[in-house]
Amino acid sequence: MKSSYVLSLLKNNWKSGLTVAMINIPLSISLAVASGATPLQWLLTGIWAGIFSAIFASSQYNVFGVAGALSSILFSFVLAHWENGIYLLPLLAIVSGVIMLLVYAFRITKYITLIPSTVLHGFLISVGITIALGQIAGALGLNDPSLHIPTHKEIYLSLYEVYVHISETNLAALATFTGWLLFLILGRIFFPAFPSVIVLTLIGVGIWLLEKNGNYPSILLLSDKFPNLAFSLWQNPFPNLNIQNITAGILLIKELFMTAFVIAIIAILETIISAKIAEKITKKRFDKDREVFWLWCANIASGIFGWLPATAVFIRTALNIKSGATHKTSAFLIAIFTLAISFFLFNGYFQYLPFPIIAAILMNIALWLIDITLLKHLFFIEKKAFLITIIVTFFSVVEEPVYGILIGTVITLLIFLKNVTNTEANVSIFRNNKLYKKMQLVHYIHEQNDGDIILMKFSGWLNYLNTEHAIEVIEKLDKKQHILLSFSHMGDIDIDGVEAIEHMIQFLEEKDITVYCSGLSHKSNHMMTKTTTYRSLVKKLRTFASTSDGLKYLLHETE
Repeated sequence: MKSSYVLSLLKNNWKSGLTVAMINIPLSISLAVASGATPLQWLLTGIWAGIFSAIFASSQYNVFGVAGALSSILFSFVLAHWENGIYLLPLLAIVSGVIMLLVYAFRITKYITLIPSTVLHGFLISVGITIALGQIAGALGLNDPSLHIPTHKEIYLSLYEVYVHISETNLAALATFTGWLLFLILGRIFFPAFPSVIVLTLIGVGIWLLEKNGNYPSILLLSDKFPNLAFSLWQNPFPNLNIQNITAGILLIKELFMTAFVIAIIAILETIISAKIAEKITKKRFDKDREVFWLWCANIASGIFGWLPATAVFIRTALNIKSGATHKTSAFLIAIFTLAISFFLFNGYFQYLPFPIIAAILMNIALWLIDITLLKHLFFIEKKAFLITIIVTFFSVVEEPVYGILIGTVITLLIFLKNVTNTEANVSIFRNNKLYKKMQLVHYIHEQNDGDIILMKFSGWLNYLNTEHAIEVIEKLDKKQHILLSFSHMGDIDIDGVEAIEHMIQFLEEKDITVYCSGLSHKSNHMMTKTTTYRSLVKKLRTFASTSDGLKYLLHETE
């Protein structure tokens, strides 16, 4: 690679790299608080996963790190395992990486991305709500360890603790939170290009200096909760892991794999969605499989070195593009600048960020994720989609995101199956040797006549899902008719479909309705010829290679 080309890439991408890096640090610190992980774990994941993916991934604009969408899942996992929780997070990254590898190896990425958009909307909204509710204690100054207020995995129990201890609210913390949250919201509305988070981070350090000199009321600082906060490039991933017995170990493995599976799915989805957003804006394509390949590599490496599950982050990816990025060099520089700034300032200044400031930053992120406009759109376009989104949101907040995603996906599949099983068969009716009407079979039941020729076409896959309803309707035919069962547009058939066709033919013959078949493919014909009913039709010369041949024969015979 020519040095002039490298210099050109650096010249065109250093501004976007520095801009996102400046945002990256306070956001990482803030989201680390929301996830139960340490700020250093978030920073290191963003730095090294960012470098790794910038070199190998296919998207020119994806920015990698720990996504806010994972914060509530990580937080639930940490609280569920108490003292072991934070030490298990790197192992969670490794197992997630292995699952991503399996997704890549079996080429099922396209199926992962088929998770309904309503479920994803509900999940993202639940992340926003969970982050927002989780900041109430910090906004009121009730997260001070000296108050000894219990922390709960369930968000509603944490809110109850806030209610019980509301009289102990730190008014200085509340005023700081309220004022600077308003600053962030107004900045986002009226000055979207203004780096409000960077400015607020500097202001936060200034508040610490004022407090230190006695010019500001006492409020909780990041260093008060993380007294041993120090920057390093690597940490032991499992320093104090304690498993009491075999039963506890088996239960841990089960929960680890279940949580890792959800993280892997969400990481793949967010990475692909982020790359698609970049592709839509820049018109530069990416390779979906290559993104997943290097995503699993980055996650396994992240876990081995003691960091967290990594994914592309579409908020920072969008900011990267808007800041003028033209190449993946920008993503590389984001990681390098984050590393440099953290190395020089993390120990000296960032550790003194006040928690109410962190709560304001997180609340601002949460409000961005809670898309009310989207909910209104779903409500007016399709009530079912709106309801599914609300259900996913509710279970993701009250229980766990895992349950919300699974419940939402199952409900969507059940609705899909209901629609498939209730699909009405369309028929063409020929009366007096002329086309009389095209209609649904269920409507023809009320208009049937002796001597009618019914052309019934099967399309798609004839299987156990969609045969029962057709049988129920066809059993209502009770006139002396001729029916041509056309399979020309049928994609495939399984054993349930074969048995259903055999049942139909037998029933219709018993009703003195003459049955003909046409258009069976090689595979379908091979399966149908195994049945005595179809072989009987062949002997009676009632099978045709094409539907048109069968229709010509019937129209001629009934003249």
